[in-house]
Amino acid sequence: MNNIEGKVIKLNKPGKLGYKKDCLNMVRKIISEKEVSLKTCKNALLGMWENPQGVAVTDIGQKKMLFSFKDRKRGLQIIQNGPWNVRENLVNLRLWMEGESVFEVDHDCMEFWIQVHGIPLDHMNKETRILIGGMLGVLAEAEDPKVNGILRRSFLRIRVSINITKALPIGFWLEREEMPPLWVFFKYERLSDS
Repeated sequence: MNNIEGKVIKLNKPGKLGYKKDCLNMVRKIISEKEVSLKTCKNALLGMWENPQGVAVTDIGQKKMLFSFKDRKRGLQIIQNGPWNVRENLVNLRLWMEGESVFEVDHDCMEFWIQVHGIPLDHMNKETRILIGGMLGVLAEAEDPKVNGILRRSFLRIRVSINITKALPIGFWLEREEMPPLWVFFKYERLSDS
């Protein structure tokens, strides 16, 4: 028998991917110092998600859970509608990609819908959304505040992946010509403290 300890080994690619090909797999991590039981978290999330059919839930330790969705479209909708909270604890859902260990799933970044309040009317445009989103993190989506050319709200709304190991930005000072700087602030949707 050979000793495997400390050696680098190579595994052959599997012929069939099985459940990974058929399902959307997500790893959930609770962002909290306190423990939240597997049963509490599972029941709360499935209830908020309207108890979707064909979902397998597995505890993998280290405050992480595996959610495997038979209905890939529904799983993606759930990610898009986040972030989620269980008992005032943020839940970070990340896709588990092929070739990646469940322990390599990165939970340092998280996508948020962010409202940008205080932008002057003449800056309520695509360029401003892209600029602010890029400064916050990685811009995933930017909604147009205008519908059929008519302004429907007084703020910009962007979805951005942000590093959550650092404090979330709360706003910035906007420099203006011949006027004092203007405080522009962020409201994080579905985040209990914002």
